Amino acid sequence: MKLLGSLCVFAAGAMAWYCQRQERRNRRRLLAELIAALGRMETEIRLARTPLPRLLGQLAAERRGAVAAFLRTVSRGLTAGEPPATVWERAAAALELPEEDKRTLLSLTEALQGDEESACKAILLAQEKLRSSLAQLEKQRPEEDKRATALCFSAAALVVILLI
Repeated sequence: MKLLGSLCVFAAGAMAWYCQRQERRNRRRLLAELIAALGRMETEIRLARTPLPRLLGQLAAERRGAVAAFLRTVSRGLTAGEPPATVWERAAAALELPEEDKRTLLSLTEALQGDEESACKAILLAQEKLRSSLAQLEKQRPEEDKRATALCFSAAALVVILLI
């Protein structure tokens, strides 16, 4: 019975470690997808001059997951005639990003309503800030992996020792 309990505790520790790892991986993937979507948006605005609601709809069709939902929400809201700042803020709030990255996205609302040059500059600036955030996450990754591994498996070992 103690052996079964010990296995369950170790399995729980391993599951906690795996969930934390997946959460960090998803955050990095989300940032990378946002950077790619913004890059494509800047190119389309500069070269094709596609209207924003249609452009966001096209980008949403090309993406998946949270970024696609973000772009789709903004596109639908703009098509419905909602104020751009309100739609963009609501969609950005739904993303699972740190506050600093959300503020970076929110800074685009005003610029996207302006002319082509200011919109492209704002998008490039937002891309650079998000790239910096992604690079910082990548830099911290080995340290966080070590810390999470030590914490999860040490806690599981402690509980197993207490069970025995």
